[in-house]
Amino acid sequence: MNGFSDNLLGNSPAYLRTLHAARMVAVTDAAVLVSGERGTGKSTLAGEIHAASTRRNRTLLRLGCTGIGREDLEAMLTGDRALEGGVTLSAAAGGTLLLDEVGELDGDCQSLLFRFLESGCGGLNLRLLSTSSQDLAALVRQGLFREDLYYRLLVVPLEVPPLRERSEDLMLLLKQFCRELARQHKRPAPRFSVSARNLMKAYDWPGNLRELRNICEQLVILQAGKNVQPDDLPLELRRGATHSAVERLFQLPVGGLNLAAVEGDMIRQALEMSGGNRSRAARLLGLTRDTLLYRIQKHAIDL
Repeated sequence: MNGFSDNLLGNSPAYLRTLHAARMVAVTDAAVLVSGERGTGKSTLAGEIHAASTRRNRTLLRLGCTGIGREDLEAMLTGDRALEGGVTLSAAAGGTLLLDEVGELDGDCQSLLFRFLESGCGGLNLRLLSTSSQDLAALVRQGLFREDLYYRLLVVPLEVPPLRERSEDLMLLLKQFCRELARQHKRPAPRFSVSARNLMKAYDWPGNLRELRNICEQLVILQAGKNVQPDDLPLELRRGATHSAVERLFQLPVGGLNLAAVEGDMIRQALEMSGGNRSRAARLLGLTRDTLLYRIQKHAIDL
């Protein structure tokens, strides 16, 4: 167990380091900046920090910074306009203010926010949590983000690792999402063949947890109770996994290689992964069925 709820699932070293730091900072009132790629669960982690804090019985108020203009932000900070859930800032006194994607604020909004923080949050006794998918330090260097605001937000930095750096957690998260979504849709959860699992492990998951959950929902609906095969996975995932595997595995050795031997070995692996199904093996290799049959003959591969 990691000390938080089941919303934060994972045992990979990189993720556990982040959770350890989050547990330590949760019991303080320090401002926290949670960084990471989109879809990694930054807002979820920020919510868990609030839930583990001494302010847990007070309001957690989220302010989405994407696309917000100066007038709207000013109205929210002065309490003239409600934030998420119809709650005004004054009603959240003593609670936590979460600035979601704070790096999206333009210069005018950054100045307005800085003045609000310098004033002590209008005397509302708010703890400050922020998330950002952007590298705020780089934005500061480029003159796109106020340095003084950056240091107000960055008392304690936390970095949520992308899913591609959490290989130990992928199957754990896959099962958890499928169980949750199967209950939600009242359908039996799908199972995953070894070859389907291997393909998913080879994929880089650019959309991170959000993308994984989306694919799980597709499979719960379309493959309910079935044993998922590689062909059942979304085309984008299959193509991406193949590209990632090629990038990671195929680097020309200094001494060169026997290309014919490599080709024959890849064909044998594809046939093994597809259970001898030549059409499926051809798709795994990006070949037509006729081309695969020709190369099977060329390499004298027994079927």
